[in-house]
Amino acid sequence: MNNRERLITYMQTHSLERREVAELVFTDRTTVDRWLLSGEGARHLEMPDMAIELLRLKLGEPAPTETDPAKI
Repeated sequence: MNNRERLITYMQTHSLERREVAELVFTDRTTVDRWLLSGEGARHLEMPDMAIELLRLKLGEPAPTETDPAKI
């Protein structure tokens, strides 16, 4: 699972809006919009590992384990 997929999962699980994600990771909403674009989109931006980690910690999600398919 890549950071974009993990972000989508967290947003669905915690009923988060893009604005809320932006506030949690100290960025603007347009950056979150770009993280959520398909990787094929010209304006797509990869979500940094540190941003998804910060979001995971703030949401109280468990760390992925080596056997967790989400880490692969």
